[in-house]
Amino acid sequence: VNLPGNGNTQIVSPTTTTTYQVIALGGNGCTTNIPATITIEVVPAIVSTLKDVLVCAGDNGILDAGAGPNYTYLWSNGATTQTISTNVPGTYSVTISNGTCSKVFTAQLLNPALPQFTNITYANHTLTITATNPTNAVLEYSIDNGVTWQTSNVFFNALDNTNYNIRIRNKDADCSNFIEFYTFVVINAITPNRDGVNEGVSFVGIAGYNNFAASIFDRYGAEIFKASKSELIWDGTLRGMNIPTGTYWYKVQWQNPASKKLELRNGWILLKNRN
Repeated sequence: VNLPGNGNTQIVSPTTTTTYQVIALGGNGCTTNIPATITIEVVPAIVSTLKDVLVCAGDNGILDAGAGPNYTYLWSNGATTQTISTNVPGTYSVTISNGTCSKVFTAQLLNPALPQFTNITYANHTLTITATNPTNAVLEYSIDNGVTWQTSNVFFNALDNTNYNIRIRNKDADCSNFIEFYTFVVINAITPNRDGVNEGVSFVGIAGYNNFAASIFDRYGAEIFKASKSELIWDGTLRGMNIPTGTYWYKVQWQNPASKKLELRNGWILLKNRN
């Protein structure tokens, strides 16, 4: 390799391993018979496949620094393996060495921003879900605990007095948010005749919600039933005795689990009591 100049110092920047010959020139103009050789070994650049990893909150993600010739690893958490597994979100760095050079790479373990429930309403067998959309993604909704999904937030043909396991997620994502919702409806006529149909008014489905309260009144405004932990179904009786057939009134309240707002219902119930 011809290098510029003939001084006793040369600067070279080979990109591959290269051998150079050094010939000494004496004062009388004579050169050495056997040149000296200098080999500069070029070690390949250190590269890494390390990249950010998104996992659901609480799940483990694997950060992979990638393999290379003679690579050794030192992670910011003290690990010395090519990969590390963690469920703690944050920034991780790894120093990769090949025996000659070292280079630092960084990546993050991230929990994606999930949509959050803001309200769920139910009326006339139609269940409607509203949610935030922090990433402006296409959202998907499920009312069967993630078995089936749809991009519409409205579900028709839902059933009265049924507990639904509702999920929302960014379309095709692994992570979702979950909530239980009970489609509470007061039946307007009860016939407590032990035939198993319309035996009473049940508040069991919403009794676990915050700020729950329910009462039944006669036409004069007297409270004849007040729901409690031990008594959540009114079966047309007062102190264990049948009361006359007639129209009675109810008031019920509970906190909507999605909107966190108080739901209030009142109306009438026709009681046709057994003789």
